[in-house]
Amino acid sequence: MVRHVLISSVQAAHRSYVAVPVKGFFFFCLFALSPVVSAVGTPQDSTDFFEQVTSSAVALRSSVDHLPVQVAVHFRPGGQELDRRRSDANFEARIKSLESTGGCRGCDLRGADFDEADLSLADLVRADLTAVKLNRAILIDADLGRAVLFGATLVEADLRRAKLMHADLRKANLQDSDLRGAYLLFANLRKADLRNAQLQGAFLHGADLIGARLDGANFTDADLEGALLEPSDLEGAVLCRTILPWGSEDRDCP
Repeated sequence: MVRHVLISSVQAAHRSYVAVPVKGFFFFCLFALSPVVSAVGTPQDSTDFFEQVTSSAVALRSSVDHLPVQVAVHFRPGGQELDRRRSDANFEARIKSLESTGGCRGCDLRGADFDEADLSLADLVRADLTAVKLNRAILIDADLGRAVLFGATLVEADLRRAKLMHADLRKANLQDSDLRGAYLLFANLRKADLRNAQLQGAFLHGADLIGARLDGANFTDADLEGALLEPSDLEGAVLCRTILPWGSEDRDCP
C-alpha cells in the first residue's frame, strides 16, 4: 500500500515537473519521500521500493533534461562601447555619410562615439542613437525628431534650438547640457539626468519627465504645459516665468 501511494506521488510529480526547478530536483525527491521511508518494512521490500522510485526518478530527470531553456537578455546602455566598425560593414559608411552630408535619416548609429563632434544642423530624424556618446558635442539646430537616444550620454552637449520632438531620451545623461530654446515637445525624458542643464526658453509641452533628475536645471521662460511630472520633482530646479501643468511659477526670479 505504501509503495502504491509513493509511486502515485512520484508519477503525479512527473506530470507536473515543469514546476520543479532542475537544480532542486533531488532535494524535492528527498523531501517527498521522507515521510514514507520509515514505513518500508523488510530489506527486500526496501530494495523493491527504491528500485521503483529510482526508475521513476530517472524518467523524471530525463524529461526535465529535455526541457527547452529560455534565456532573457537585457540591454544595458552606457556600458562597453559597441564595436560596430568590425561587426557591421555598413556602419563606417553611415558615419562617413553623416560627416560629409550632415544627414543620416533613420540610420542605425547605435553605440557610435561622437564625443566633441560638430553636428550642427545635422538631419538625424528617426535615427537610432541608442547608447551613443555625444559628450561636449555641438548639435545646434540639429533635427533629432523621433530619434532614439535611449541611454545616450550628452554631458555638456550644446543642443541649443535642437529639434527633439517625440524623441526617446529615456535614461539619457544630459548633465550640464545646453538646451536653451530646444524643442522637446512630447519627448520621452523618463529617468533622464538633467541636473544643471540649461533649459531657458525650451519647449517641453507634453514631455514625459517622470523620474527625471532635475536638480539645478534652469527652466526660466520654459514651457512645460501638459508635461508629466510632479511639483516635488522641481524642488531643486530654477523656475522663473515658467509655464507648468498647474500654472505659472516665478519662484526663483531675481
